[in-house]
Amino acid sequence: MNKTKIEYLDYTWNPIVGCSGVGCAVASHCWARKQAKRRKNDCSLCYRFQPHVHFERMDQPSKVKKAARIGVCFMGDFFDSMIDGSTRAEIMMQMLNNPRHTFIVFTKQPQNIDLEEIYPDNMWIGVSVNKKKDLHRIDMLRLVKCKIKIVSFEPVLEDLGYPNLKGIDWVIVGAQTNPKFQPKFSWIASIFDVTAHEQIPLFVKNNLDSRMIHQYPKK
Repeated sequence: MNKTKIEYLDYTWNPIVGCSGVGCAVASHCWARKQAKRRKNDCSLCYRFQPHVHFERMDQPSKVKKAARIGVCFMGDFFDSMIDGSTRAEIMMQMLNNPRHTFIVFTKQPQNIDLEEIYPDNMWIGVSVNKKKDLHRIDMLRLVKCKIKIVSFEPVLEDLGYPNLKGIDWVIVGAQTNPKFQPKFSWIASIFDVTAHEQIPLFVKNNLDSRMIHQYPKK
């Protein structure tokens, strides 16, 4: 588990590395894929970015004694179709065993979320939305039984209009850093308007040329 420069997190925890790329609008510029390439001599599956599990990392959250916000599987996708349910259950058991931490999970594959599952209160689940074709993920997220539902508009790659964010608990907005791409202000202003109207806490990443807003949802 590593300390991170991601502003809204303290650590990232990657028991799963790799994703199949289903639904990813930024696969050709994926930061995680580039990072995984560095492990060529350590793990061939990481190098190929094939979804797989590092079981030796499972108990890492228990070693962090102070309450922390932990990003889960930011080097992959927790809900990737190539990851079996028993592995996800084992990871969630670690979350239950460490209730002082808040675990934040994002996915581009919400179609794989078990809508019958009641997820731990300290497991916040979000979807990534980059383009209009991704907006349906928000509708799917609304059906998930978790305490905090998040939409991450990072990076914003086109005008998304005024997305329906009813039932959403937190919104994160950001730009693309490598290669650098700044969305038009009108694209993000409409998202700001919706969050203000719905009274949703808003977190604006520092990579966005805009006003800095760092709001968090109440636990």
